[in-house]
Amino acid sequence: MIDGTFVAAGRVVIRRFRAEDAAILAAYRRDPEVARYQGWTAFSDAEARDFVAEMAASEPGVPGKWYQFAIGLVPAGALIGDVGLKRRGEEPSTADIGYTLAAAHQGRGLANEAVRAVIELAFERLGVERIVATIDDRNARSLALARRLGMTEVEAIETVWLGEACVERVFALRRP
Repeated sequence: MIDGTFVAAGRVVIRRFRAEDAAILAAYRRDPEVARYQGWTAFSDAEARDFVAEMAASEPGVPGKWYQFAIGLVPAGALIGDVGLKRRGEEPSTADIGYTLAAAHQGRGLANEAVRAVIELAFERLGVERIVATIDDRNARSLALARRLGMTEVEAIETVWLGEACVERVFALRRP
């Protein structure tokens, strides 16, 4: 890792969060369209600063703990989103993955490059054998991304998310 960068992948770099990322993180996480299928309903500037500080003090791959990788746009590494990865505590060879991209950068294949890079990092450097993504059935872009990544749907679960009935689709990808 050089200067906080884990890996460069095409038009993006996967890196640690930096203090200057907090305002951008708060802005895209507050966007209702970006947050719709995520686990938060609001994200303050203070929460963003705390989150960035927490990630700066953390390491990826610790079983049972989420680590958020910052997605930076090449060449300067400006923050455009993040990819979360959590090796399961009870089964550390399996990791859950989630991703968020600022609305202005969606639909251009950048999430594909970033998530693919984190999956490769998990397989090659963190000892992960299986990646799992749980996606709200209404999130068409995220479903399409999982399929482009070669993930296979393994389960559909009817649930209630933030007061709305929905179906969560569970996808998995095994290490090649």
